[in-house]
Amino acid sequence: MERWRPGKRVEGASEDGTDGPPSGLPLPVLPQFPGMRGFAELDAVIARLGFRHAADLLRGPAVEAGTSVFATLPKAATDDGFRILDGLWFPARGRAWTRVDLSHIRETAERWRTSSDPRAGTAAALMDTMETVVRDDPMGPRRIVLWQVCRALKDRAGGPTAGAAEALGVHSAEAGPLASAVAAGFPGRGPARDAAESVNDVWPGERLREALRTADLLPSHPTDHGLANFLARLNERAVAVDRLMAEARRLGTLGELRAATVSWLAAVRRAADDDEAMAGLLGAATLLADASHSPDAASPTDATVRASVAQRAVTLAWSAARLPRDTARLGGPVSYRVLRFVDGAPEQAVEVPFPDGSLSVLDVGAPIGRRVRYAVLPLRRGQLAGVPRVTGVVLLVPDVEDVRAVAVPDGVRLEWRAHPAATGFRAVRSTARRVVPEQPTDGVPVDGLPVPAGPRGFVDRPLGPGTYLYEVSCGYPAVPDLPGDGGELVWSPGLRVAATSVEWPSPVEDVSVRRLDDGTVTVDWRPPARGNGRLVEWPGLPMSPGDDVSDTPAARSAAGDGPVSVVPEVRSRVRMTAVSVLGDRAVAGASVLVERPGPVEDLTALRTAPGTAEVRFRWPEPAVLVLVVWEQEGRRRERRVARSRYLAEGRVEIPLTGRPCRIEVSAVPRPDAVSVPAVPSTTSLPHVPEPPPRPARNSRALALLSFPWTPWTPWSSGGAPRGRPWWARWRPGSGG
Repeated sequence: MERWRPGKRVEGASEDGTDGPPSGLPLPVLPQFPGMRGFAELDAVIARLGFRHAADLLRGPAVEAGTSVFATLPKAATDDGFRILDGLWFPARGRAWTRVDLSHIRETAERWRTSSDPRAGTAAALMDTMETVVRDDPMGPRRIVLWQVCRALKDRAGGPTAGAAEALGVHSAEAGPLASAVAAGFPGRGPARDAAESVNDVWPGERLREALRTADLLPSHPTDHGLANFLARLNERAVAVDRLMAEARRLGTLGELRAATVSWLAAVRRAADDDEAMAGLLGAATLLADASHSPDAASPTDATVRASVAQRAVTLAWSAARLPRDTARLGGPVSYRVLRFVDGAPEQAVEVPFPDGSLSVLDVGAPIGRRVRYAVLPLRRGQLAGVPRVTGVVLLVPDVEDVRAVAVPDGVRLEWRAHPAATGFRAVRSTARRVVPEQPTDGVPVDGLPVPAGPRGFVDRPLGPGTYLYEVSCGYPAVPDLPGDGGELVWSPGLRVAATSVEWPSPVEDVSVRRLDDGTVTVDWRPPARGNGRLVEWPGLPMSPGDDVSDTPAARSAAGDGPVSVVPEVRSRVRMTAVSVLGDRAVAGASVLVERPGPVEDLTALRTAPGTAEVRFRWPEPAVLVLVVWEQEGRRRERRVARSRYLAEGRVEIPLTGRPCRIEVSAVPRPDAVSVPAVPSTTSLPHVPEPPPRPARNSRALALLSFPWTPWTPWSSGGAPRGRPWWARWRPGSGG
């Protein structure tokens, strides 16, 4: 059978004499992926340079007039397009064709380097990339050009046509079959095409699972032999990884921890993004590390990882790893990757960032109350180069911080700062061991008693003078998925604090008050059992008996003997508090409040409407209540008015009739105070006569009568009207 070659006339050609494939031939087979790593970047640079596709780049720069002895020679045909269906061919001298191979790419690259085209430098660099492509696959340039041309035909508005293919530079003899093939089966825009253009960037490589997910979008039975070979190699790698993982599981069930770890390591090296393989490797490395650190181990581990727990972070440090010899082929220095995972759940591993080249890391993001482990993975050039080294269980449960012990009356107070995640607090009080010669006083508890504690501390009393030891712990909620926790709290190791209780004065329990008629109040007190008592004027908020007032000026005042007379000023209030002092310590005792409200001033009363009157006055400070009493027709009524309400309204309204009324306003003493009363203020309202009778209903004067009952009428003050009323002086027809 005769083999057809580009440029050779074939039996069954078209009647017009143009070259073309024989009639009845099947549609050409199109590539189903570019088959090149970095295709997206190459495609973007080609478009940025203004080329339609890679064929414009591979054709080389245009020949300048007079620069070649063959510039005026006749061309191969009137059609200057390239052939693409059977390799990539460009027209040459005469009727010859030149195929794009390694020598053509080198020659074209040299032409770009010597060209005056402004795109020459970038184009020459792209030709170096095309040389790499043709070395890996002699049909690689043709595959790239054909993919770009098919994509352009598929995406055009009118669909793929022979004319559109010729416009892209395809030879007229191949434009029609190519357009038909594109219309028949080339993928359009979407995930399938994106996967075809990116799958080579993922694999060959270490991201096996990502490559498999991308390959699922490609044809399962490809007609492209390049894609078929690619998928075959990919599936072969996946089968090998699955076989290694199955072998690792089998060895693990047999107790062959080291062999199982090696199998898991081999699986991870072939599929670095396989979460199951990484979890299996970490799990096996954990068991191997526990066995190596156990007392029954045959030999200690050669390279350790040390984890230390600070207050709110975990510090990890390790020694340089001794890697197997087979990893030396990777070359490059050894780097490390640190993972943290919950004990028993390596599939939840997360990476802990740290500076490159360091052999330690501070993990400030370690979870509170969870049992975690750390794994240090040695790497060479980003690839796993050895078995991870795993720490033992690390539990971060911070103790309280900034603990301060303060002596308080009859006891001690401990203050601290706790982690926000802590939900439980406990403190145990114990007495320090007695000092024995030649024996250390380590404060071992001998009579531990629990003390109620909170997130800020506690107050422990009553206590006798002496030194006490407190062991304080914080409880954190245990994660439910941890075995054996049962939802209980996980407690911190505990912090031991010493506190000293000293002798305090006892508070004054009782004071007696006697008020004299001249406004003097005499206060006396019972002496305290311990310390000296004194009575002082207390300026601030009242203190409860027994409260520490050692830092107040009252504790430094001179001691007073006997009763104290107090004469409060008008409109003032004084609180007298008994203070017990012993050395530099003082406590508050009983207290008494003495007030002297001022008299009610500027008292006025005014009738505002029939049956109502308003009372106004200046408030008698510092009273909080006043008593308004009014007497009318032998009946006494009263109302208590609060200070806040009166200051807001500015008056007090009371119900009255037109009969005479006497009004009295006085301050109401506080029930918890000794008050020096003030003289009540009084005022009165006179009798108000009834309004005059109205005229007869048939009188024309009724329409003109308008004399309402208002407070400003001439007789509102009690006087009777004088003279004849105006309606008596008016008569119809008088003109007046």
